[in-house]
Amino acid sequence: MLTNLQATTFGQYGNGKDKHANARQVASKLFDKMHSRGVRNQVLAKLAGKANKLQTLSRRPAASRRTTKTVVVPLAKIVGTEGRSDDFDAKFNPLKRHNRERWIGIVAARQTGVTLPAVDLVRDGNKYFVRDGHHRISAAKAMGQLEIEARIIN
Repeated sequence: MLTNLQATTFGQYGNGKDKHANARQVASKLFDKMHSRGVRNQVLAKLAGKANKLQTLSRRPAASRRTTKTVVVPLAKIVGTEGRSDDFDAKFNPLKRHNRERWIGIVAARQTGVTLPAVDLVRDGNKYFVRDGHHRISAAKAMGQLEIEARIIN
């Protein structure tokens, strides 16, 4: 017979044999929540006559050099993109259903302890714009992270 703690743990996390399937199920629910939030925010912004899109980098870096060193960047300083402004809202909530499987895979990987590569960001003054890693940033924000590892492109 299971103790209350064992029954609760088993009920929440399973028996550990199918950790990835459990992580995908949790990630799927999280995607649905964040996608709904993004779509709702888009509708509300449109009704209010406000923009709710990711900022788009207006200039290209003069020399597209990526640092080899990884740094930690606060997610709050990542405000835009080089070119995917229609896939995510201003808070990196996913807006398109075609992002679902990739997004779920990233969240599930994070939940099961997989280390993901650093994102590539372009620095523009005090702000950062995403070159590569939109899904990873969206997932990190949804999971409550405050920072993310990044390579900076100057």
